[in-house]
Amino acid sequence: MNRCWITLLSVMVFSTAACSKSVNDAEKDSLAPGEVNKWNDPNYDIITAGSFNYTDYDIYGVYLLPPDKNSLDDAASADGAHATPRSAKYWSGGGGSRPSLAWDFRWKTPKTFKVWWERVVDKRAMEASSANYDPYTHRETQPGMAWCEGEITVTRPPVKDKSGGIVLHFFPDGRVEGDMDFGADGPDPKVALSKRDAQRKLTDRACLKEIPNPFYGRKKPAQWN
Repeated sequence: MNRCWITLLSVMVFSTAACSKSVNDAEKDSLAPGEVNKWNDPNYDIITAGSFNYTDYDIYGVYLLPPDKNSLDDAASADGAHATPRSAKYWSGGGGSRPSLAWDFRWKTPKTFKVWWERVVDKRAMEASSANYDPYTHRETQPGMAWCEGEITVTRPPVKDKSGGIVLHFFPDGRVEGDMDFGADGPDPKVALSKRDAQRKLTDRACLKEIPNPFYGRKKPAQWN
């Protein structure tokens, strides 16, 4: 299945999961914006979450979770980023392009989030397996892919009615960093493009911490078929 469709459908997962609980319970438990309550509640700010990708591989599904949770029911979906072409003058990715996370102004900063992301390990294997792979029924991660886990610490909250959002930075040594960004002209990368080949790289495994396919066993959205 086309990776763009997977990204879109992963957003739909949260709406489907919310239907299994009351709206109030689902929205309280999840970092996702939800459908109604958080949008109209002054205690929340609905913000974007984007990514800079400093690696040589594509990063697709990206999710933010509370550090003590391990289910996509509790996650907010962030934007991933493709690997930057060698001919490019700027890094791929940047600020988020859509509402991603409901920030609760009652939270204290610094605030820690768990991050899950899906990265390409072998592009040929990924493309060859895409047509027949279903993450909801296959326990294993798609061939040619890996799911990774990391952690970020956001040091400051958003400012109501001010442009800004969380920006993640994915490094080739397997690390992820992230914080709130209010840049008027968009977020700045942490690595100069001219330094891309001088970075340390993780070479002995796909992730510093690899996790199982988080979609396995979940209810499949009707739009998947």
